[in-house]
Amino acid sequence: MKFERLGIDRATLLSLPLGLGSAIFLVQVALGTILFATFQEFVPNELGAGDAWAGYLLGAYGAARFVFETPSGAISDRIERKLGLLVGFASMLPAVTLMGLYQDYHAYLLFAAMLGVGTAFLWPAAYAISADLYGEASRGKVAGFLNLCQLLGFGTGALGGALVVERFPNVMFILAGATIGTAWVVVLAFIPTYRGGRLWGWIGVEQRPSVWSIMTARMAFLSVLILASTTAVAMLVPAIRPYGEDVLDRSFATLTLALAPALVLGALFFIPAGHMADRIGRQAPFILGQFMVVLGLLTVAGTTSLLVAGLGAFLIFVGNVFSVPAWNAAIMDLAPDAYRGTLIGLTVALTGLGLAIGPAAGGMLTAEFGAPATFRIVAAISAGTGLAVLVYARIYGLGIPNAPPGRSRTQL
Repeated sequence: MKFERLGIDRATLLSLPLGLGSAIFLVQVALGTILFATFQEFVPNELGAGDAWAGYLLGAYGAARFVFETPSGAISDRIERKLGLLVGFASMLPAVTLMGLYQDYHAYLLFAAMLGVGTAFLWPAAYAISADLYGEASRGKVAGFLNLCQLLGFGTGALGGALVVERFPNVMFILAGATIGTAWVVVLAFIPTYRGGRLWGWIGVEQRPSVWSIMTARMAFLSVLILASTTAVAMLVPAIRPYGEDVLDRSFATLTLALAPALVLGALFFIPAGHMADRIGRQAPFILGQFMVVLGLLTVAGTTSLLVAGLGAFLIFVGNVFSVPAWNAAIMDLAPDAYRGTLIGLTVALTGLGLAIGPAAGGMLTAEFGAPATFRIVAAISAGTGLAVLVYARIYGLGIPNAPPGRSRTQL
């Protein structure tokens, strides 16, 4: 009974999209290796770029995602969703290969953008699959599960990359390419072609209204909240390594290992957080998450203790864990069938815009004022976002699902 209340009983876990989650885990291992270890450590130290270059590269990656996620979502409305995943994963491989072969930090701006283009196909298709096959009252748990796979994969890649980046940097690119290739095979083998029964070709759709006719003030407000939350978290990334070296007096690898327990413990809350969004509404976990992020950031900014910093990092991770499934489920609820991929792509693109704005701004702030000041600024932004979510909930309600819990039509 206790497990059922948390949404982690056996029946619920078996109903989750396990094949899709496996593919996301694998491709996120590659992204964790590249976005964290390569951009944060390898490029600044091994290729001779400054600290700000980590932010520039993440900005190029995020900008490419922002530009291409809405078109890729629109494409996913007209083709088999599975094909969108296959195209995206195949598009990521050239970027990783070029990073391993041509190691010049200026060229990495192009390679980062190429990686962003490939990644742009992932989330519109993945969330559209989830919204297609799961009822409204199960989408929070499904979003939480997919985000759990994302975080575990990214964390595995970041940790593995941090351990090999200094001695065997080329191993990073080999492992990243191998995991992307394996994810492609998993999608091909285990994700069904449920829309038209065949992988290739356009999916016939009924006459649809104009996309602008279904864009509402509510969708626009939610999109702004997602952009603010994503930008704030992304601003932290360029500050991590300078914070470890300048404030905690720890190496990049040591700091990564010290933060790993916080990452693992935080990940355990993903499915319960999604279950909470299904039970009490989308907005309450979002609000709770933002203020946990604020508390964690202020804790980290005010300490020189590695142990206390780990506690603050845990609060930041858990706060993000409560926020993300809630807003993902809210997006799925608002996206109508005819434009599900398009609108999910549009809103997910805002995370790409956040990844473009946040790291560049965070890198400049860290270079100018130091990591603790960056943490305090991000805390202020997160507090403002939390208050804005309160206003959103006041206007539109808590977003409690009305439909009975759904089950997947096909095991993924």
